[in-house]
Amino acid sequence: MKRFRHKYTLPAILTLLILAIAFLLVGFFNFKRQTTLPPDANSSAIGIELNQDIDYVDLHKLQSNGVSFIYLKATQGRSYFDENYLSYRDQVLGTKLAFGSEVYYSNESTPMQHYRYFFKQVGQNTGTLPVLVVPAVTTRSPKYLQSMARFAAMLQASGKKVMVKLDHKYQGYFNSQTLFMSSGNKAPNKIFFLVLYY
Repeated sequence: MKRFRHKYTLPAILTLLILAIAFLLVGFFNFKRQTTLPPDANSSAIGIELNQDIDYVDLHKLQSNGVSFIYLKATQGRSYFDENYLSYRDQVLGTKLAFGSEVYYSNESTPMQHYRYFFKQVGQNTGTLPVLVVPAVTTRSPKYLQSMARFAAMLQASGKKVMVKLDHKYQGYFNSQTLFMSSGNKAPNKIFFLVLYY
């Protein structure tokens, strides 16, 4: 019977095999946390973000082309309100589309200023989907994230579900009720993304 000439070859191969399996398991569980799709979701659900930068869109045509939900840009900070928000919200009533409201979170306004202005402009009808809080700046400093987390908690205290457009790695700043939408390079295009809650 032939013996291995290199006594470290077999242990090295076994070690590499174990590491490869470990990386696959870590990747699998991380993917489950990062995805915008819950375990019981319909993976074919498609949504679209609408705001005043996009020309008028017929919501009935969107629905007939397979779109299931829309997010409407609402406010940013304490002074910006999207001109098309109310007209799209009125239109959605005549469709079967679910909708949610987006708040672009500025670093120039306090959580209370964001909160007051959002409800002043939008009222309580923010849609059936969670309020989506989108960073309006590139910074991810602790101070900014803590401010955003306070705003999210204020929305939750008023009975709203909240999702933030941040990677799950920032979950330590937010309470356990906060949902996350992956925003990495591999996430779907901002305009079209998978639904979270069907």
